[in-house]
Amino acid sequence: MPFWTWLFPRTPAVFPSPLPRAQAVQNLRAATARGNITATGTIVGSVEAARVNLYHRSALRNSFKPHFRGHFVDTAQGCALHGRFAPPVLVHAFMVFWLGFCVLGTTISVVQLGRMDPMLIPAALPGVLMAAFGIGLVRLGQHLSANDPAILSRVIRQALQSRHTEP
Repeated sequence: MPFWTWLFPRTPAVFPSPLPRAQAVQNLRAATARGNITATGTIVGSVEAARVNLYHRSALRNSFKPHFRGHFVDTAQGCALHGRFAPPVLVHAFMVFWLGFCVLGTTISVVQLGRMDPMLIPAALPGVLMAAFGIGLVRLGQHLSANDPAILSRVIRQALQSRHTEP
């Protein structure tokens, strides 16, 4: 498995529904908390026919938690929600910057030393430690939100199977 895939897993998901697309969108929208910034333990996000972005809000702030991003597709049996669970794009961008800075700093330190003297190896240590800290932080965040895809999947399945819409 490539390093970036290990660090930021992307899990594809398909949620079929017997409902027409408009009703499925309405049901899923009703199952999410929109605009309630204080709600915890809920599913929050935006639901449109062309674009769905959902995440589980918990009491713990975690930028590395997976979000569900997808879109609705019409099928012969109704519709389906196609998408994937992955961390937000901003997290990817930040980690590219963070790890790139660590690699660049370590490379510059090693090149400036110019020779392989065991006494100079500690000069490369800060960049390596910063990279390890960043990777550890990402993995800890993923561990703390390991149940989020299952919670999101449960809510999505329930909303897409229900014939009744909430007011």
